[in-house]
Amino acid sequence: MENWKKISFFVGVFAFIREFRPIEPFYAAYMTSPLINCTVEQVPKELYAVGSYSMFVLIIIIFLVTDYVRYKPVLIVDGIGGILHYVAITNRPSKLRIQFGQAFYGFFFSAEVALFGYLYAMVEDKQYYQKITGHARAATLSGKFFSSCVSQLLAMAFGSPPFNLLVYLSIFGMSSTAVWAIFLPKVKQSLYFHKRKKVDDSIMTQSTDTIYNPEKYKYPHQLSVDSLNTNQKTNVSPLNTNTEEEYSVLQTLYKDFKQSYSDPYVRKLCFWWAIAMGGYLQVYAYINVLYTYVLEETDDAEFTLYNGAAESLNTLLGAIAAFTISKVNWNWYSVGDVFFTVGSVVASGVLLCCVYCKNLWFIYAFYIIYGMMYQTMLTIAESEVAKRLSEKCYGLIFGFNTFLAVCINTIIIYGVIQGHFITITIAQQFLIYAMLYGFLSMFFCSTAILRLFTDEGIVEYT
Repeated sequence: MENWKKISFFVGVFAFIREFRPIEPFYAAYMTSPLINCTVEQVPKELYAVGSYSMFVLIIIIFLVTDYVRYKPVLIVDGIGGILHYVAITNRPSKLRIQFGQAFYGFFFSAEVALFGYLYAMVEDKQYYQKITGHARAATLSGKFFSSCVSQLLAMAFGSPPFNLLVYLSIFGMSSTAVWAIFLPKVKQSLYFHKRKKVDDSIMTQSTDTIYNPEKYKYPHQLSVDSLNTNQKTNVSPLNTNTEEEYSVLQTLYKDFKQSYSDPYVRKLCFWWAIAMGGYLQVYAYINVLYTYVLEETDDAEFTLYNGAAESLNTLLGAIAAFTISKVNWNWYSVGDVFFTVGSVVASGVLLCCVYCKNLWFIYAFYIIYGMMYQTMLTIAESEVAKRLSEKCYGLIFGFNTFLAVCINTIIIYGVIQGHFITITIAQQFLIYAMLYGFLSMFFCSTAILRLFTDEGIVEYT
């Protein structure tokens, strides 16, 4: 088996079992059930907020630790963090114990940055990045689909969600994740915490350096430096090559960070990535709270919750979309602006509908459409960014994008959810999320129009 297929398989299995958390579709319902007896207002303000603040504090620390220990140990501890999170909410827990568990959930989420960093670090050939990104994303969503199906089937079999059973099944899923991570192949060396040879930027075989030259760039496809200028690699002074030198961590991080974001295309996609993920963190966390809120508003005590079914369809269609888009051989540099504009408009529209709709069936449908669009766009954003980065920069840039998303999530938690800036209802929160995607659609629409009047020929070093 080819190496990229082997790594894609190992990561795919890990991603699948990591998402086996059957309690998640009914988490808010569990918190507001007689077993715990929290109010629907307490769940976002006093419980979920702890997890968000934990993410904010831990994500940069985890990134540095991830590189130092070479990814695999963090993936193992990721499963252990999930175990502790769900153990903390078993058997009629107190609010303090639930908050303690939410702190571990923050760690569990933050450690996800190691997954895709590990994937790209283990596969050297960039021509496979779109495929492996789609495979990993599809595996993640397939795991959510299976988990959601299990939770919904058990809820229907018992007549109502068997909360304790779902929690214990989630603990089993997290335990399996930690065990599988032990068998993942090792990353051979750290990027920032060990001595290595310094290679001058001009001879790096994988770089984000970009030259804009409208006269030379007359075709829609991207051209490799190998086919344009083979002499550039040889006209380098020997004094600048293979020089043994140890850099400080901060110097190297800054150099790689600056180099990675020197590409405007990378900056643009990372801009979408950070804002869209920030919105997704909110939607994923509070959609179940919205379900409970709508039932209380409509006073419909007879309605049977189908949260698990909605989540399963959301992830199934998202997995299909992510896998399908990984096979599409388009020039995303040319068509990406239009693609992200349309996708963001659709996401904004369905989230806006959630604000005013009081029919839970329609809200389920809106959430499913949103999930499908988000996962499709994220797959392209991840793979396109990965193609333009030096191998050692994957974890840095992916981690920084996730950090920005967590910052946006934390600001919304502090200012909107906890009411320090404005006070709104749970339904009105989704107006904020719709505005985020509306802003992204306008930004990418503007860049698409601007491209019609500019010739920004690009030669990419790959």
